Amino acid sequence: MSKIGILIINDSRSMRLFLEKIVKSFSDCELMSSCWDGDDAVNCIQIKKPDIILLDLEMPHMDGLTFLEMMPENKRIPTIIISNYGKDDSDIISDAMNLGALDSLMPPSSMRDNDVEEFSNKLHHKIIKTSLKSNEVTMTSQ
Repeated sequence: MSKIGILIINDSRSMRLFLEKIVKSFSDCELMSSCWDGDDAVNCIQIKKPDIILLDLEMPHMDGLTFLEMMPENKRIPTIIISNYGKDDSDIISDAMNLGALDSLMPPSSMRDNDVEEFSNKLHHKIIKTSLKSNEVTMTSQ
């Protein structure tokens, strides 16, 4: 089985590095690239062709919602929102889901080992779940 290609889009350098480290720790995932905003990611997607995007919502130049709006419906890449707005019942997460995001997750509340481990486990689960959903959609639309 091939690895799940992940693209990270987040303007916070420390959060990008944190997510990169976690993604690299998953044996079934491959970090394809890491971008600091939506503009940067648009070009990267054409070259790297990731399987899943981990997307922040608040970024300069092009925020996460604008990025999702720009994605053509027939070329959408399964997206997981990683944001402090990550509560499922928030309006901005609802907007992101309506624009095609498949799931969301809040960053850990602290960098304590148990919080990081819990976040990492949840993220891995959501990546696998999103990958499976994506494969189901691809298989049924062929």
